Amino acid sequence: MRTIAVVPARLESTRLEKKLLRTILNLPIIVLTSKNLIESNLFDDVFVVTDSDEIIEVLKKHSINYLKSKKNHETGTDRISEFADHFDCDILINVQGDEPFINKIDLELIINTFENDNDKNIDVISLKKELINEDEIKNPNNVKVICDNQSNAIYFSRNQIPHNRFGATVKYFKHIGVYAFRKNALKHFSSLKKSNLEKAEVIEAIRFIENGLKIKILEVFNDYISIDTEEDLLNAKMLYGN
Repeated sequence: MRTIAVVPARLESTRLEKKLLRTILNLPIIVLTSKNLIESNLFDDVFVVTDSDEIIEVLKKHSINYLKSKKNHETGTDRISEFADHFDCDILINVQGDEPFINKIDLELIINTFENDNDKNIDVISLKKELINEDEIKNPNNVKVICDNQSNAIYFSRNQIPHNRFGATVKYFKHIGVYAFRKNALKHFSSLKKSNLEKAEVIEAIRFIENGLKIKILEVFNDYISIDTEEDLLNAKMLYGN
């Protein structure tokens, strides 16, 4: 099973200006994310897909493979789907450029789940991690996911879901920004129009749900720092170094 990692990258960001070119461990975040994927030795290839010449110049300096996309993509998955026919693989794992510390064990879990799916019933896999802290549960920067009894996603929201009206015992899970696709599923995603609920929540995974498709959600237990804000960047530097 040939598996590649693809990192969609755009320069514009609303909460942290040019965040993918900000540095941690003396490396631009987009470079750190890419190098961690390459050094995991899990993938047959690693690509960055971007429309930014500025990002491309940085990638060239660090000898990282890239493809230049059109500018008018609204989501990372739309961006990589432009090149679905270009990739020679069975599985594509879409890792967000602002997830530089994604854990190798969790990536292996995704790959092993596909390898053990002999009947190819699973088309898309993503990840979740339990949220304990009340502030994290309420934070709209943390996308929450709820699942059915077969661990398929029911819905994603920036709001606190489920709403615990009478104080029942419930768990809250953060959606980790990693999507793994069989190649045909990625091509199918690109053929779907952006859904109304996706527009409301600004969460691309909802496009699958609203079109009646399934996303298998695997629970992981490693901590993640997504770089969305200046505070996230400072926290990452405190943990990992400048």
